Amino acid sequence: MTDHFASFGEPRRPWLDEEALKARFHALTTRHHPDVAENAGEAANPFAALTVAYRVLGDARARLRHLLELEAPEEPFRGVPAPASVGDLFPEMGAKKHALDAFLKKRADATSALAKALLASEQFALQEELEDWLGILEAERTKWLARLPELDAAWMHAAGDQAKRPVREVAETAQALGYLDKWSAQIREGLVRLQIGA
Repeated sequence: MTDHFASFGEPRRPWLDEEALKARFHALTTRHHPDVAENAGEAANPFAALTVAYRVLGDARARLRHLLELEAPEEPFRGVPAPASVGDLFPEMGAKKHALDAFLKKRADATSALAKALLASEQFALQEELEDWLGILEAERTKWLARLPELDAAWMHAAGDQAKRPVREVAETAQALGYLDKWSAQIREGLVRLQIGA
């Protein structure tokens, strides 16, 4: 398995400074870009690998999953339940998704311009409701991201002692971010569909 942390010369850890990572990416890709490298054919692979590494390390959920795959591959993280604060959002998310799907079907079934026009106020109300819900999801995601520096400090403090690393907490954070990212993407897609009439 490729170690994306090593590609950037970074220690394996839960939190990375985004600006420093971005600056390192630009420095590395400038040196390895196919247009400026001495042998463009050979440089294409390091450039592509750096791009993949940057995508993984730049995304908190992907970085945490990658860290766990490297540092604790024997741990069964797929079965980690959703954290309680995220689990509490499941019913509401289901209700929002159901309301969105029901409205989109109703609008698709409306055959006349008048029937579609009569749905405008309902659409507006649903859009506002979904935008508010997206704000709730983003606030919850921000809370989980705010935990990363603390997890990082504990991870780095445990350095060589695998048993003291907060592996379970890192897995829980990755799980929470996974759900929240997926739900936010679904709500954003729904808002787009509402606005374009799809």
